[in-house]
Amino acid sequence: MILDADETRALYDRTARFYDLALSGYRILGVDRYRRDAVTRLNLHAGDTVVDLGCGTGANLPMLVDAVGPTGRIHAIDLSPNMLSKARRLAKRRGWTNIEFIEGDVRTAALPDEISGVMAVYALEMLSDNAAVIERVVLKLVVGGRFALLGLKEPSRWPRWLVDLAITVNRPFGVTRDYTSIRPWLALRKQMEEVSFQEMLWGAGYLCIAKK
Repeated sequence: MILDADETRALYDRTARFYDLALSGYRILGVDRYRRDAVTRLNLHAGDTVVDLGCGTGANLPMLVDAVGPTGRIHAIDLSPNMLSKARRLAKRRGWTNIEFIEGDVRTAALPDEISGVMAVYALEMLSDNAAVIERVVLKLVVGGRFALLGLKEPSRWPRWLVDLAITVNRPFGVTRDYTSIRPWLALRKQMEEVSFQEMLWGAGYLCIAKK
């Protein structure tokens, strides 16, 4: 079963309080390094505008703030008010004043003009209509602007039982076998020029970078 927007919002509102702790295993496997690599490959500069689609509790924000500097702008969008609340608290603690937090669905949330870069980390794999999201974002990207997709995928070389185990482990985040058919990097390839595609986590994860 693929969750609709209301079900996704309710799920992440429930998990917000322990979400960061639940990601500890992925941090051990190097997810923070992959986040940094994604931001680096966006080729952002001081004063740029960047959008974080599905920002969650704000894990990408420290790196994005460093990339665009105090004169840049970050638009952080998330469906879950509880997840967004944690991201807002993080920004307040760090004294970041150049972040606009937007509570809403990435399908319809307002986007700024002249976007230099876009991040989507573990976000678009939850959307069967991710191609439409990518299309509306690409329209706002400047020429040469980049899109970074970091997420999970079905590993082609794993035995079925191991894939099923991985799905079970990630079930608290709403993951089911139905999500294995959602492949946003394919939609990104159709709408932008792919710069790089890297598999990680023994084929269970990927980082796709594309430019307009």
